[in-house]
Amino acid sequence: MAPCLDLPYEIWDVTKEEDKMIKKCLLGYTKPFVKCGKKGYVMPGAFRNHAEAIYNLKVRPDDIWVITFPRSGTTWTQEMVWLIENDLDFETAKEKPLYERFPMLELTAQIPELAFQLIKNNFMNLKNFQGLNQATKVSSWKTIEDAPSPRLIKTHLPLSMLPPNLLSTAKVIYVARDPRDVAVSYYYLHKMVGNSFVRTTFQNFWEAFRRDLLPWTPIIEHTNEAWKQRHNENLHFIFYEEMIKDLPKIIHDVSKFLNRDLAEKEVNILADHLSFDNLRKNKTVNNSTSDNGEVQFIRKGEAGGWRTHFDAKMEMEAEEFITSRLRGLDIKYPSISSDKEGCSHY
Repeated sequence: MAPCLDLPYEIWDVTKEEDKMIKKCLLGYTKPFVKCGKKGYVMPGAFRNHAEAIYNLKVRPDDIWVITFPRSGTTWTQEMVWLIENDLDFETAKEKPLYERFPMLELTAQIPELAFQLIKNNFMNLKNFQGLNQATKVSSWKTIEDAPSPRLIKTHLPLSMLPPNLLSTAKVIYVARDPRDVAVSYYYLHKMVGNSFVRTTFQNFWEAFRRDLLPWTPIIEHTNEAWKQRHNENLHFIFYEEMIKDLPKIIHDVSKFLNRDLAEKEVNILADHLSFDNLRKNKTVNNSTSDNGEVQFIRKGEAGGWRTHFDAKMEMEAEEFITSRLRGLDIKYPSISSDKEGCSHY
């Protein structure tokens, strides 16, 4: 058995003021939130109990990992990768939930403590939402550790908090998205999980987001870690906006990266399956928490939708947020570059 590596980063409680701001947005958490590493990535307090095991997870050469900041095209990419790797087996894809086909590494550490108890005591039934029931029984990382090969693994953790040999051992696909669109979609994700755990306005949510006080933030540092590795032969970097612009090209590029050879006809069939109209109808991929289906895991699949949610003050705050966070970095978001050039495509 390989020796257990010590965490190369520290974990500490956020300040009382920061914890109060976070919990104003996200209810159900009883432990103080924590920050991790030099960049101060925010995580629920329960992450302390899982960080070392996740860092020491044994990576396998036939693993494929999809890494994103939340709401950056994760589900879209997972479905694409699973089907490419499974010879376009649409029948199985329609029968088996995506969270079983492509589990999330740190899921257990993300469940609010209150929700964890409610699920265990059968007061909350979220068994169809991303495998939360399973995660209350066995740690999500343990389920992945024991899973047979080949494994497909989803995570929102940045590279610096993942096994150190990941990029030298397995294939990794990273997807990035305009932080402003992420903020909007991230807000609706939490509303979807249940109004019992989100009783805040988007303005308050945005305030926490821009102050890097929501789980997995800071988003631009998260993305920059992968951007700096974009020339690594085992990492394929994608922008969400590029997926919207030319999905067949992205499918072709990903299949090539995974050493799969899809014919043009197969690429087009897969692109049609992955259209947002079809994904919203796909119950093994999409999830709804209301009887009428108004609140769904897969929302609009658009770029630039943040404009309908930001007032003039928030737009100025977003510009300052992005400018300050990008200072000194060479990463270029396609949508942000086009905004600054005065020729936005949205």
